[in-house]
Amino acid sequence: MAISGKPMQAYISGVARPLADQYLQANGFGQGMVLFALPEYGILFKCLAKGKLIDLEFGAFFALLKFVETSLAAEKITALTVLSSNPEFVFSFSPQSRHLPPGSERERLLNEHAAKVKFTVSYIEPTRNQTRISPVDYPSMPEGKTVKLKSKLAESSVAAFKPIQKGIKI
Repeated sequence: MAISGKPMQAYISGVARPLADQYLQANGFGQGMVLFALPEYGILFKCLAKGKLIDLEFGAFFALLKFVETSLAAEKITALTVLSSNPEFVFSFSPQSRHLPPGSERERLLNEHAAKVKFTVSYIEPTRNQTRISPVDYPSMPEGKTVKLKSKLAESSVAAFKPIQKGIKI
């Protein structure tokens, strides 16, 4: 869907916030969130997580890259412009960063993903970060896509219980 040769824009953010629900807090749910958005595809991902703000930002970054490589593999996305509102995250890609030390797990993951998808990381003002907008503002379907309707709706839907998941630990 991305224009050939032009990187697709993706947005990430990590959010640390207090848990208002005592039940969630008692059951170990994370107080933070990792978020990424691919507006060109109408995708907004949000997941509870535990960690410091910089860890949440890296979690959102690696979740985005993994999603592009696996779930959007058929789209053959080769280049991304990753936009973050966290200056500490953006500057962590500079030489001698304490957030990407040589031999660290983050550096290993970064090299692994960089071999598959080329990306640049840039800063964007928080008010323009697409992870911070309401899901209602996203299109229900990407422009130009169509859906093939199934004729037997009763056969295509299966009722099942899906328990709440606690999110991810970073």
